[in-house]
Amino acid sequence: MNVLGNYQSSGASWLSGGLGRFAYGQESYQPSLAFELNAEYRYRPLSSLEFKAYVQAQESNNSRSASHVGIVELAARYSYDINFNQQVRVNVGQFFLPTSMENIDQFWESPYTLSFSSLNSWIGEEFRPIGLDLNYRHSFDDGNRLSAAVTPFWGNDSMGALLAYRGWSYGRQRTAYNDVLSVPKLMSLSDSEPFAGQRDDGTKPFGHDLDGKPGYALRANYLTERLSLNLTWVDNMGDTTLIDGEYAWRTKFSIAGVSWFVTDSFEVLAEASSGSSTMGAAPGVDISFYSAYLMASYRFSEYRLSARYDQFGIDDRDAMDQENNELGRSYTLALMWAGEESQFSVGAEILYLDSKRTRFLDSGDTESDTESVSLGLLVQYQF
Repeated sequence: MNVLGNYQSSGASWLSGGLGRFAYGQESYQPSLAFELNAEYRYRPLSSLEFKAYVQAQESNNSRSASHVGIVELAARYSYDINFNQQVRVNVGQFFLPTSMENIDQFWESPYTLSFSSLNSWIGEEFRPIGLDLNYRHSFDDGNRLSAAVTPFWGNDSMGALLAYRGWSYGRQRTAYNDVLSVPKLMSLSDSEPFAGQRDDGTKPFGHDLDGKPGYALRANYLTERLSLNLTWVDNMGDTTLIDGEYAWRTKFSIAGVSWFVTDSFEVLAEASSGSSTMGAAPGVDISFYSAYLMASYRFSEYRLSARYDQFGIDDRDAMDQENNELGRSYTLALMWAGEESQFSVGAEILYLDSKRTRFLDSGDTESDTESVSLGLLVQYQF
């Protein structure tokens, strides 16, 4: 169970229909309180076969567009040892791809900070394959490992809508199956505009597949005792048309990640992603995007101190009047405590965000981002 207190100056959270950059928060400088309950069930009828279900419940004192209770992961995994050095693993269901260098704990948590990087905040919000993951791993005699995987998937057709309409954000949102998330009340989505035909309650990142076309992901990993290198390519193959009130977006992106244990206590992590997303005829919306972070983390006794620098941007390439350009950076400092014999853990974080994005609202108003600060306190209890 997690209890999160937050105090920030960005405005009401985007999850409650506001223009704030953070997943939690009421109006500027008003404290908010949120609760998260994560439960995982694992069943292993055979040593090579395991079933996993991850369910979350969440509540906060600011209204949220995400479900209070939902399924985050539901999958079966089968492992087969070809010989002493080679193994094949197959995942079937809805699951996180192991692309993140920071979200490495149970429930896709991060041991480093309260809020995830801009890149992994977006991954948690909008990308969760529903399909099959086939992974081949070769272990060398020196202990190093090389793996490659291919993942055909469905149900992620609207991925990209949050980046185009809202932009990059920071938070801990792990969207559940069939969740509908808020988007800003933009002029381009009003009743008189070309995109008025789509659902008006937000966007559904993953659920029933819209166009019937599978997307795919390719990835490779090289792992040594102190170094891990990841390369990933994702293409959801969306056909960009309007289907039952929802547009299928064509979103494709690459991720490169590295984790390096300089010493047993000091670790350096970095990830960088670049991609594009289009929707509608002509197309109607066409953006390119990037996000990257660099983090240093030092562990001493029962404490961990982490510092992260993020940079992100969006380039609006379409001819629509609605402007989706964006540029930003952030600095995060977090101190985490986890006792070896304690079921409690505590974390505190300060995040400074400097972003530039102009929004044209359906009310006729124009809103522009300014500098903002988020202060967070997290208390976790593990049953």
